[in-house]
Amino acid sequence: MQCVTDIEIDAWLHQHSIPKDPYSGDTCPEFYVQFSAPSTHRQMEAFARHYFLNISPDAESLIHMTDWGLYEPSQMIAITGIRGSRGEDRWLIDAPGHRLTSEEVELGISLFSLSASFAWSSYVYSPSHCSTLYNWEGDIFDFWTDSVEVFAEMKLLLTQHNLTEITRG
Repeated sequence: MQCVTDIEIDAWLHQHSIPKDPYSGDTCPEFYVQFSAPSTHRQMEAFARHYFLNISPDAESLIHMTDWGLYEPSQMIAITGIRGSRGEDRWLIDAPGHRLTSEEVELGISLFSLSASFAWSSYVYSPSHCSTLYNWEGDIFDFWTDSVEVFAEMKLLLTQHNLTEITRG
């Protein structure tokens, strides 16, 4: 895992042609779904595991923590401990991105499921099919991809984890 700054996040996204914020960007991947997040940490971790192993297998990824405004010190201890175990000593605000190789799936599962369980906001970006998963404070997730096959896999994941799709009205 390599922790990266906002500038490095932007460069990585640009290099991989991934929009930073699909909601406000000029372009976004073709397929989109919004759904309710898992309600417990155990379910969140199971969902994250399925996501990393089936939606973006064998691909590097970038987890970008974007909001942790109401964190508890115990939450920051967990995230700081994970980062410190990889030699990172900067504060999360100074390097909010986490570049992961395909061999660091367990780190991705841990970071993403903790951020969602803590009601933080975070993105998981994958160059594989321009896939993006956004965690809205652990309540709602958004997913974008350019691949109809990956989109079908996400729909299957929703069914397998009993997650409700939110329709636009």
